Amino acid sequence: MKLLMSFFMKKKVWLSLLAVWIWVGSSTASWAENYRVPASVVRQISSVLGEPMLANERLPRRDSIQVLSQGGEPFIRISLSHGDAGGGPTDTDPRHAAIFGFRERAEVRTEAELQPNSVYRIAFEVRFVAGFEGDDSTVFQAHSSRKPPLLLYFRDFGRTHLQAALMQGCLSTCGHNDQPEYQRHKTIFPRSAMFGRWHQVQIDMDTSNRGSMTILVNGRALTRNAPTIFPSQHRTYLKLGIYRSTDTARSETSVVDYRRLSIERLGSAN
Repeated sequence: MKLLMSFFMKKKVWLSLLAVWIWVGSSTASWAENYRVPASVVRQISSVLGEPMLANERLPRRDSIQVLSQGGEPFIRISLSHGDAGGGPTDTDPRHAAIFGFRERAEVRTEAELQPNSVYRIAFEVRFVAGFEGDDSTVFQAHSSRKPPLLLYFRDFGRTHLQAALMQGCLSTCGHNDQPEYQRHKTIFPRSAMFGRWHQVQIDMDTSNRGSMTILVNGRALTRNAPTIFPSQHRTYLKLGIYRSTDTARSETSVVDYRRLSIERLGSAN
């Protein structure tokens, strides 16, 4: 009798393990478990970009961010595939998703925060490698606690262009479920000119409560001195990487490279 019970108990355990294996196998690794970036990798990313960086949220996969080299110069590569759920607190929250949709994310952020009431010049180089066929793939953000004063998108739904969304409203604070207005500015590019080459991005921003922003891409103005709100109760930091809605990401894998990040405070805002 004991042998028979032992057999069934072992069989029950085996079936339970099999059920777990089938469930994990049928899900993407991203939804099952995000990947915490080791401190050594973060230090390497910081060294390559030239600014102290953080990976404060888990990444979908171990290879979501890679440090590579071409012609003797290092750069970081960020990849995002369909189902790569972000590690942010709201990315898979059903209540948040009911309003904004589930989010896919692979990003790093600056360790330092920008000072308020200041003028900054931010520059970096970006190269689009593959994908970006949807209409809301964010590739750079100036974020401010809960809501970003700047979202820089790559959009492709018939005509390829970069779009900058600059926040309006939220003068003092901005919560997760607040929906501030955004002023959108865009510049059209042939898709053939966007991929496989490095683009120089320069952003001059005034981080005061009623600030402004100028964005140049390869010297071409995406916007100049456009009004931008930086909520006074929050501090702004920068994000590099891909952030998008899983509903519009379709099945493509998007890949983007970054290098030569610099952040210079030019002085106090007038």
